[in-house]
Amino acid sequence: MKKPAALVLIAVLVGLPFELGYPKSLAEWLVKPGGGAPVITGSFASEKLNHGDIWKIYVQANDPDGDMLRFVCVFDQAGYGPYSSAYVPIKKRNRTELMGYLYFHSSAGAGLRMPEWTQLRLKVYIRDKGGNNSNEVAFPLLLSRGARQESPPAPFDSGPLERLGAIPVRLVNPQEDDDGERLFFRDLFD
Repeated sequence: MKKPAALVLIAVLVGLPFELGYPKSLAEWLVKPGGGAPVITGSFASEKLNHGDIWKIYVQANDPDGDMLRFVCVFDQAGYGPYSSAYVPIKKRNRTELMGYLYFHSSAGAGLRMPEWTQLRLKVYIRDKGGNNSNEVAFPLLLSRGARQESPPAPFDSGPLERLGAIPVRLVNPQEDDDGERLFFRDLFD
């Protein structure tokens, strides 16, 4: 007797938002719209960065379906390997077309204690509500004290650009333990 009541309750709860007049976007979240994939049409990021500086990753993209959902960002670090994927939501007003920059705080985590000449690689793509992925763009990065970011080329050099969001990744120094203490080879055998 309880199973049919639970099914009725679920059906009522799923149908209730539509009866209450919630915006159509709620229905879009519940149903995969499919359609075409987004396209990253332009991108740029400086290949060198001073430890602790904010790295700007410039991106231009469009989606004829207007359902771009989030940036998927994956760092890979020489001597450490790939980090977990980080997600940056795309604002509703930018879901058809966007131009601006993602940014990354290189001081996050062990960023200020990273060895000189640490090499990173960032891969970025866009996933839309239909589960479609855009083309992937990749950016090499070398952390070096005293390095300066290059200025962006056209079309990213004209006028103020929108901040698209922060990439929430905390760097790891593979030469340190979880408390920030330096690891030595001899410590592996204690």
